[in-house]
Amino acid sequence: GPQRHPLQAAARARGTMSAAPTLHVGVVGYGLVGKELVGQILANGARLEEELGVRVEVSAVARSKTMVLLPTGAPTPALRGGGWPSGEMAADLPRLAEHVLAAAAVTGGRAIIVDNTASDEPAELYESWLAAGAFVATPNKRAGSGPHARYSSIMAAARSGGSRFMYEATVGAGLPIIAPLQALLRAGDEVKKVEGIFSGSLSYIFNTWKPGMKLSEVVHDAMSKGFTEPDPRDDLSGTDVARKVTILARELGMKIELDEVPVKSLVPAALQDWQPKAGEKVGEAFVRELAAYDSEMDVLISEAEAAGEVLRFVGSVDAANGKVSVQLGRFPKNHPFAGTQFADNIVAYDTKWYTPRPLVVQGPGAGAAVTAAGVFSNLLEVMQGMKR
Repeated sequence: GPQRHPLQAAARARGTMSAAPTLHVGVVGYGLVGKELVGQILANGARLEEELGVRVEVSAVARSKTMVLLPTGAPTPALRGGGWPSGEMAADLPRLAEHVLAAAAVTGGRAIIVDNTASDEPAELYESWLAAGAFVATPNKRAGSGPHARYSSIMAAARSGGSRFMYEATVGAGLPIIAPLQALLRAGDEVKKVEGIFSGSLSYIFNTWKPGMKLSEVVHDAMSKGFTEPDPRDDLSGTDVARKVTILARELGMKIELDEVPVKSLVPAALQDWQPKAGEKVGEAFVRELAAYDSEMDVLISEAEAAGEVLRFVGSVDAANGKVSVQLGRFPKNHPFAGTQFADNIVAYDTKWYTPRPLVVQGPGAGAAVTAAGVFSNLLEVMQGMKR
């Protein structure tokens, strides 16, 4: 390409800067999403280098107990098909980040750490990574919905480090939810309200449950298809939705803590602290207990049906009035939320420009492939910014 700067040309001549700048990726969390992401990087790297003139290289991978730091510029066939390369050592995330940043310093590229875990430990380190100049991309909701003080520090560290904290995948996996919101705000639109169905499992349950069906049986069906956590209370409690609402509220400038989000749990009060007997599987045992509440839930759905409405579990950020909520709501059958199918997530943005009908984003909001794709979209943004 054109040599725009004599220093750049000199660095290139010395061989410290490869012809194509390289994005060095440190992958923290090598389960379903981590393996899928590495697969997407390996499958698309050559094409992207041709298209953008930017290379992407996996420089480190970490599991909960061990990690492997990979040499720069070396092919990584061991990573294909979710493989684990040789040369592992005890996991040490600060050391992993140092390795990835050092690789970027050698090639004149950039570093990005991807946190595919659901744990708080990596979130505690984002601030130091960002301040050191590494980008951070994650589907992990802990930082975005954790203490506001830490969230503010993370955002400030990204500014001071010339990096970015990227979290598209935290709210709707691969669905573009954060990006359109940021684009509208930057362009000067006024976002009055953002509301949606943010839980694939609760979406499936309320899309499937029809008058005459027992709710406990629908929950059992969702559980057996792998749509819920092993303990369905983790979904029915609405906590996951509250985390996503917190992230969106902060995006709209609200200074809010997770525990300030009013959540109307779907778990009956008597079952919130209930524990299964020894040897019982928690999910199966919980569904049996839940059956006792089928008749009162039946009243809710019958009343909605009689009014020509459906029940949907919705998270809402009312920016105009500074209010948030997570609860079961009733919607007319011509409402966008009434048309969801299977395990769709859907988000509606009510803004000054998008009126009287909202801007709507809809599609699958859970699953390893789409979650990895959401993270991959953040990697692509960084690569586009590195084009020379």
